[in-house]
Amino acid sequence: MDRRLKIAFITLLIILLSIISFVGLFVQDTKFMKNLIPEYQLGMDLEGYRAITLEVSNETETIYYDKDGNVVSEEAEDGTTEEVPVNSEDILTEDNYSQTKKIVEQRLSDLGISEYLIRLDENDGSLTVQLPEDSMTDIASQFLYSRGEFAIEDENGQVLLDNSDIKRVRVGYSTLTTGTAIYLNIEFNDDSVEKFKEITNTYVESTDEEGNDTSKKVTITIDGSTLLQTSFDEEISNGVLPLTLGTSSDNETINQYLNQASNIAILLNSGAMPIEYTVEQNRFITSDITLDNMFIPAIVIGVILIIGFLVLIIKYKKLGLFAVISYLGYMAVLLLIIRYTNLIITIEGICGIVILAMLNYILLMYLLHNLKNTEKSIIEYKVKFDKSIISALMVLIPTLIIGIVLCFATWLPAISFGTIIFWGVFIMAIYNATVTRVLFSNSIKE
Repeated sequence: MDRRLKIAFITLLIILLSIISFVGLFVQDTKFMKNLIPEYQLGMDLEGYRAITLEVSNETETIYYDKDGNVVSEEAEDGTTEEVPVNSEDILTEDNYSQTKKIVEQRLSDLGISEYLIRLDENDGSLTVQLPEDSMTDIASQFLYSRGEFAIEDENGQVLLDNSDIKRVRVGYSTLTTGTAIYLNIEFNDDSVEKFKEITNTYVESTDEEGNDTSKKVTITIDGSTLLQTSFDEEISNGVLPLTLGTSSDNETINQYLNQASNIAILLNSGAMPIEYTVEQNRFITSDITLDNMFIPAIVIGVILIIGFLVLIIKYKKLGLFAVISYLGYMAVLLLIIRYTNLIITIEGICGIVILAMLNYILLMYLLHNLKNTEKSIIEYKVKFDKSIISALMVLIPTLIIGIVLCFATWLPAISFGTIIFWGVFIMAIYNATVTRVLFSNSIKE
């Protein structure tokens, strides 16, 4: 291909990429225009967040006793009642506060929420949770205060098995002639396998001579609400309780059953919260960073870029112009990668983008400086370009390593910064070793 044609093709490709990246790619969608390019995923410091404050409950519950002093489920004739706090004094300890915080963190992690902030007041046990505002926020907020107390109770309300007996809970499905069945597999730990086996042999299905149901049944509850009341038709010796939540051939209904099963599994796998909480505050907090206070920094950065571009063009003429075109292409590719990989952009992530923009400009200046007096032979030019870019990229290796290390951090701002730095340096190496190389090498005359 002719060198002028190569330059024209690459230039047009970069212009197209820049338009798609900086503006978008819009198509008609009913009455509106829809952007096919994914939106940026902004962090809570830029997008705002839901602030939820949980306080240790000071509510009481009524305990019913019969005339003999035994606890019963409802008020009995000649019986007595007693109001007791839902949180007794002996459970309000720092250990239980910390355990509650860990349980909440595990639930949010299992829900797939990567960005959240939890603060624990060790004096009174209150929790302040910050969550991103999206379609999962309302669901996640319920997991913050649901105790997750699991129980299998007999007909008198006596607990036969509870959370301490559970090893793990898994979601499963099976295809039947009537549709897809969604179920939970509640696997009990080794110490409770025999207890569960005994339950399945004791609470069995039965009928009398007239066909009336005389089965002894157990009640399976979560946080006091009945999930299922059942008896067993056979012994279960493997320690796994299968609970069918629903069967359907409708995809929407199947997804509802699946979400319900997944939520129950997350709740039970995290363990029961030792303390009961109430929601004191649940409101949206807007970000301190708005378009108004971003306007001036954006103008300043834009002016600096224009000045930088003019310096390249004035100092290096045609080669400087190609450097500007290459620079715009690199930024366009970087921003597209950030969009398509769904990287969460925080303030630290924006700082990472600014650092990459500066590094790529410095890299181009370094290449232009080394190539300034090399315009006689394309072979000599390419050799010098390759040596220059290799030496420049070697300097960037520590930056790449820092980015990789921060990718495995547990603090989202560090992850955002590190991931953007990693992708930016990686793309910088590939992009400049290919696209910039072709632009520069085809711009000289032999």
